[in-house]
Amino acid sequence: MLRELQEKFSRALYEEESAGPQARSLQTELCPLPKLSPGESIDVYRSSVSSVFEEALAEIFPVCLELVGEPCFSSVARLYLRARPSRHADLARVGDEWPDFVETLAFLSDVAYLADVGRLELGLHHAHAAPWPPPLKDPQALGEAIAGEPEAWRLLLSPSATLLASPFPVLTLWEAHQDRRVDRGWKLDPAAPGEQLVVCRQGGDIYADLVEPSLWPILLSIAAGENVARQLELAEGLRASSRDQGDLNSENSMPILTTIQALFERGWVVGGVSAASLEG
Repeated sequence: MLRELQEKFSRALYEEESAGPQARSLQTELCPLPKLSPGESIDVYRSSVSSVFEEALAEIFPVCLELVGEPCFSSVARLYLRARPSRHADLARVGDEWPDFVETLAFLSDVAYLADVGRLELGLHHAHAAPWPPPLKDPQALGEAIAGEPEAWRLLLSPSATLLASPFPVLTLWEAHQDRRVDRGWKLDPAAPGEQLVVCRQGGDIYADLVEPSLWPILLSIAAGENVARQLELAEGLRASSRDQGDLNSENSMPILTTIQALFERGWVVGGVSAASLEG
């Protein structure tokens, strides 16, 4: 009985109309407070829940808020709250579906990059709470094991890493809001190319960084759980492609294993696991 009443109350809170069918049904089961009717009591809770969720979203997506303005952001937040109420116990996860949701809203088509800016900010937000990777006990031994049998090993991305490929220059746009270039007349170039980036935490620093084209397919392969042999294949293929296109520096580029080592040094990759241990 109590569970049913709680479910009705939850549905009434997220209903679009304060006097909608869910709220009207619930009012018949609630006792009025001394100075408030059942409907007014529900409105108090609805307003409180909406305010908390809007504030949480504004903290997670500050640049998105600036891009559309506070009135629009609040309107979208209320639509999101009703359409996709968070089922997570942690308020920090309230924005998990927000980028996908705003992508469906036709009236935001003039800011088509908003969803990807949201994905960037969500990655930064989650990086704060991501678990710390266990320290490598013997990096040299791991490197030798991987080099000796690359098909038997999988590299591991940092638990804090988020990969984002956008047709828009979202990192450039986000940085322009961070250093306040937008206040000095900076405008987004509509012809600017898209960007591929990684959001990560290394030590105490949380950052977003552009990923050069030669590393992007390798990172995607790692994220997909493919073995190191596949990543070496990709790296060699990219070098061969550079030579075929007449890149005079391709022969002097970093050795393939050194390229993968660079992923460790940047903190994007934090370890490796053998296929045998995964099977076990």
